[in-house]
Amino acid sequence: MANLLYPASSGHYTDDKYSALLEPNLWYNNIFIPGVTYTDKYQLGPAGQIFVHKPGVGTITPTVPGADFTDAIVQDSLVTIALNLQFNRSRKIYGATLASVAYSAAASEMETAIQEIKKAWTLAAYQAMITTVGTINSTNILTVVTASDVYDTIVDDRAKLVATGVTPDTIIVSPAIYGMLLQSDEFQRTGIVGDNAVSNAIVGKVAGLNVVEYEATDSGAIDAATIGGITWATGDLMEYVMYDSDALSIVTSVEAIRLVEEPTRFVGTLAQVQIVSGFKLTNPARCLLKFHDLA
Repeated sequence: MANLLYPASSGHYTDDKYSALLEPNLWYNNIFIPGVTYTDKYQLGPAGQIFVHKPGVGTITPTVPGADFTDAIVQDSLVTIALNLQFNRSRKIYGATLASVAYSAAASEMETAIQEIKKAWTLAAYQAMITTVGTINSTNILTVVTASDVYDTIVDDRAKLVATGVTPDTIIVSPAIYGMLLQSDEFQRTGIVGDNAVSNAIVGKVAGLNVVEYEATDSGAIDAATIGGITWATGDLMEYVMYDSDALSIVTSVEAIRLVEEPTRFVGTLAQVQIVSGFKLTNPARCLLKFHDLA
């Protein structure tokens, strides 16, 4: 007997022969970790938006010993982190489905809903960062990084940030760049570093930067958006994003993960997830984009 789809055309398959096995879906890496690749220090509780004071910086000129103080007022500024993005997912599970399959359908639907939200949330955080960086720290060259020069290019870009007073600690790379790092001669082929690179495909750190591989490094760049001082277009290639993790702030105000019995519309359960977040690169000068402009 063929598997049944309940309700027809839009629901879940019931099993002809019960099995407790599920085919896993594919998900992008969860690259944003508090205290590692972003800061949540401004997480102060429910609010529509959060204002963060940024002290002004003045210039000091040395004087001769015994000189009096010269008073100065250095104006500060306000950085706004708006909690303006809500991520919702509600997955419907019919009672007949729950009674007709051998696996825990409710747990599976809840796990999938969480993964769907996480994927969208991560992409929104990444896009908020790359669309904030202007020409100040964009490495816009007409050549694409290769395995032979990827290490030197990263070191040179790190030096550009450090020369401006930035202390970068994170680099988000595309799968292609990650592969080049694994092939790079700069990694020793013996010892722990070499074993991790060759045997386990783990880069770990390069030039003092935590290396994070993100599948949507390039595809997450939106056509027609202003990124790195250019209007992004199909064919442009985002290779990596280097930044100080303390400059990327993510604030979450509301978080709900629940299974709800539907009382009236149908017999069954809803697996629901809701997150409200705000993403802000509080200082664009602490982030650098390396991309290839096709133009």
